[in-house]
Amino acid sequence: MQGLRVAVTGATGFIGRALCERLGDRRTWVALGRTNPSKYSLPVEFRSVDLSDEASTRAAIPDGTDVLVHLASYRGAENDVTGHFRATTAGTLYLCDAARRAGVRRIVLASTTSVYEPLQDAQALIPETARRVRRRPLTYGMTKKWAEDAARLQALLAEPDIELWTLRIGLVVGAGLRDGSYLKSTMQRLRAGEEYPLVGERGHHLGLVALDDVVDALAVAVGGHMPEGTEAPGPIWNVVGEDWWEADVVRTLGEAAGVEPKFVKPPVSDPWGWTEAPLSVAADGALWQRELSVNPRPVEPLLRAVARES
Repeated sequence: MQGLRVAVTGATGFIGRALCERLGDRRTWVALGRTNPSKYSLPVEFRSVDLSDEASTRAAIPDGTDVLVHLASYRGAENDVTGHFRATTAGTLYLCDAARRAGVRRIVLASTTSVYEPLQDAQALIPETARRVRRRPLTYGMTKKWAEDAARLQALLAEPDIELWTLRIGLVVGAGLRDGSYLKSTMQRLRAGEEYPLVGERGHHLGLVALDDVVDALAVAVGGHMPEGTEAPGPIWNVVGEDWWEADVVRTLGEAAGVEPKFVKPPVSDPWGWTEAPLSVAADGALWQRELSVNPRPVEPLLRAVARES
């Protein structure tokens, strides 16, 4: 990675901040975001950018940039359809055009394992070769994730001369989680004594990964060589270290905090059959682990640390 000029969107987010703090270089790295990161003291140059604005985005990526790491995601209100389009679909198109003009040779896209189709066999893991999602329950959270990923991929694939490395990342565990994250929100519910609705006996099948493993994977995607046999435009990795049932995640958090979870069946109807076949977002990270020659870090100690710090 030495000497590479790198631009990072979403640099003040959970993953982006960790990436910049660990690997950033003020001489060659540029962080792109809407929020001034002064309180984080990132060791990189910061440029304010509104990805929904074409002129702002075009001016943000310096000429001669080698790699663009696209971590930003839209965190707007549920009913803000126009804002979502501008920030996700149009914003990514603007970003790709700016990358092409700046001479970017590689784009690294932080995606999510939630883009895969719900499994009929909840025990199965999803390989990188599995098809993309074709349908999803019309719940805001999952539709939003899929829409963001699909919009980005459409835009990025329109740039045939640029390598595209796609990292479909599972549930990331580590220090610095946002207060509204799934794990932090779960801890708030447990400490408040709220009932936890669990679909089926064990809930969803989740793919978990340590934050440091995600940063390692991003580092390889930024500066590594194309894996042998990879088809254009670039590799797709499921960055998942361990697969857990939702109930086990909640129990582990509760044990670390000294709280007994109160599991209950969902108080709403189940039109998609999740009770019989829970939605699985646990992806098989074998390819990622094999190509990086890594053994993922254990997740349980990190879950317990999150519980103690929440």
